[in-house]
Amino acid sequence: MRTKTSATLIACALAAGSIMASAPVASAADYCDSSGHTASNEPMSRCTELSNGYLYAHQSSNDKIAIQYSKTGGSSVSVRLGYTRSGSTHYSSYFTIKSGQTVVKQFGTGTGNYCQSMTGVLNYSGGTFQTPSTHC
Repeated sequence: MRTKTSATLIACALAAGSIMASAPVASAADYCDSSGHTASNEPMSRCTELSNGYLYAHQSSNDKIAIQYSKTGGSSVSVRLGYTRSGSTHYSSYFTIKSGQTVVKQFGTGTGNYCQSMTGVLNYSGGTFQTPSTHC
């Protein structure tokens, strides 16, 4: 069930550009092992468990990247999501997220960039978190 929910969220984000959902947080990123693997265990999907949520990065074969933040606790915070590839970091605009919400931001990478390693990043006023690198 969790994998299907995450896949649905990412599919919606890829179609619409980004989304914010206020629903019980349940996604593949809710399982994140100490090596940064999600329940799907795909090398193009990596995650990081944070103290108040999960950061999830997925690279698809259509040159799209989806970065998801599922906030599970704590107070509202202003963050931006992005990815780092080949030394360059690309961010979304800042947005505010509260506990129980999930936000997915989608990025186009240009033709032929599939299978290049990248990390998902979450940036806020106190610092930056990142996922392990995706790979093929």
